[in-house]
Amino acid sequence: MPDANDDPKTLALAAAGSLAGGVAAELRVPLRELREGLAVMVEILDHHLNGNGGPAPYPWEETKALRERIAQAYLTGRKVARLNSDLGDAINSYGESSELVDVNKLVEVATNLTRHRISAGTELFIDFGKVPPATVVPGEVVLLLARLVTIAADSAHDVPGAAISVKTRCEQGGAGNEIAIYVADSGKGLPAEVAAASTLGKDVARSLGGSFEGTSEPGAGSVFELRIPAHT
Repeated sequence: MPDANDDPKTLALAAAGSLAGGVAAELRVPLRELREGLAVMVEILDHHLNGNGGPAPYPWEETKALRERIAQAYLTGRKVARLNSDLGDAINSYGESSELVDVNKLVEVATNLTRHRISAGTELFIDFGKVPPATVVPGEVVLLLARLVTIAADSAHDVPGAAISVKTRCEQGGAGNEIAIYVADSGKGLPAEVAAASTLGKDVARSLGGSFEGTSEPGAGSVFELRIPAHT
């Protein structure tokens, strides 16, 4: 477990490695399903062609079943490609130049990358408010948010009735409009993990001219709040 006083860049690398490992593990199942689905389709077509001695009209019901298998393989392939692309963008753009981005999109990417950590018994509530764009380094924000959702998922794991809430809002701050990103859970709480993540969160927020707060108490879940200036 990382110490709360660790260097933020070290924590970022650890978060990236953990995220990459988790996504790689998640990809094993859809990749296997894709491979097996395509193998079944090839076997069906080979059997049909060999049995008929060549091309012939294909029965309607079998054609429909084959079409459903192809559609499922396509959707699985899209999921694998999306996860791989999102992970690559998050890690490869860490520490690169700032961009004007849709913050809700970054939150969505981070949540999708960490869904495999959310147990089946944990409810996930996502509430995207209408927020303006912001100038950030996309990879930094995605890695931070993915770390926060992961902590929330671990805190909620095996806690009956636990839920995770992720929401964005545009609010008035001291120097103008701010985009507020909230991640919270009603699980068992992980104070040490939250303290470590707060080191990284404050470093990222400081570079953006914003603020970060993370709190957690045993038995009371965890709450994170990242505030960054809205683009004007």
